[in-house]
Order: sequence, then structure tokens, then C-alpha cells
Amino acid sequence: MLRLLHRVLTHNRITSRLQRALVHRVKQLLYMPDGYYSMGQIYRKIKPAAILDIGAHHGYTVDKLLDYAPGAKVHAFEPTPQSAAILRQRMSKRPNVHVHEIVTQSPFGQVQEHLAEVQVQAMTLDDWAEKFEPQGMLLLKADIQGAERLLVMGGKKTFARRVAAFYTEICILPQYESQATFCEMNRIMVEQLGFALYDIYPCQKAGPGAAAGFTDVMWVKPSVLPLEE
Repeated sequence: MLRLLHRVLTHNRITSRLQRALVHRVKQLLYMPDGYYSMGQIYRKIKPAAILDIGAHHGYTVDKLLDYAPGAKVHAFEPTPQSAAILRQRMSKRPNVHVHEIVTQSPFGQVQEHLAEVQVQAMTLDDWAEKFEPQGMLLLKADIQGAERLLVMGGKKTFARRVAAFYTEICILPQYESQATFCEMNRIMVEQLGFALYDIYPCQKAGPGAAAGFTDVMWVKPSVLPLEE
């Protein structure tokens, strides 16, 4: 019943905004970090050219980002045709949201096997940024089911020079073939690309009483810190 209520509240644009404000307040009282709120803080501080939501699905994460960064220009990426169609329909009255039916990946890698049954258009982040958003800083949010390494390898120039924050889901338990690990991603982001690890968010369990299945992580450029509370 509670899960059904949560689904109804979060999938309505008006009630979702109220629900997120309440959840954020509760998190503040419990000293729990809120990644989307932090993305909004960074947006207000540096005024980037755009926010990239890579793996936007039906756009509910776009709603979250815009709740904390009203008026931001958002590029929403969703490679699967059915989900991209729903995303376009939901964002049709938001001229600041641009939908891209592509997957961003490394030029040396293959699209993850879990997308193999669907033919999708692929482009590296570096190539996409040069074509569609060539100037200004960027904020990135990603939910791409273990393909984080492919995203970063195909966007090293963009990450190094233009990305101010990278907020992404990271799998902890093995779920996808060749999935990226937290240790691997942290080494790439910190040692190779000059980011600082900003936060590791509460883990989601694989099941009731089970081991941690996945979590969200945020890396930011040191020049962005500190963020105002």
C-alpha cells in the first residue's frame, strides 16, 4: 500500500514536487544526503550550460532535476524507442528539455548486452557534446545499468574539461556483464580526471535483509566545493 502511494505521488508532477520537498526536509532532519538537492546547489553556484540526464527513462528524474534547478536546459537521453516516446510525450510542454534517443558509450566498447535485443543509435559523449552542446560547463546524472565505464571512456575530454559534477547509480552486486565497479570508477574519476568524491548515498538492498545491491555516488570538481548548506 505504501509503495503504491509512493508511486502515485511521485508520478504526478504537482504531488511529486510536494513529496520531494517533504522528503528533503526529513532527510535534512536525519542528516541524510540528497543527491538531487546537491545537483541543484551546484547548478545555482556555477550556472552550467546544461544538465545531462543519461538514462532518463520516462523522465521522472528530469522532473527531480528541474524541481531543484528550475528553468535549466536539460538534455535527456533514452535509447529504447518505447521509453523515449513516453519521455518525449511527457516533456512535450517543456521547451527547455531536449530528448535524445541514443546511447552514449566508448568507441572501443559495445552497447551493454541488456540492450542487445533493441537496436539503438550510439554516440560517444565527446562526439555528442561537440555537436549539440559545444560550450559551457555541464552537470551529468546517469542511470545506465553498469555501463558507467563506457560513458566515461567515450567522454574523457568532456569530463576532464567541462563536467562539474557526475551523479550516478553504481551496482555493488554483480548484475550485468562487464559492469563497472565503484573502486574502478573512483580511480578513473579521481586519479585520471581530477574529480573529488563528494558523497556515497545510502545503499539499496537486493532484498529484505539482503546485501547491498546498488547505491548512488557523486563526484565533483574541487573548484565547485564547498557547497552552501
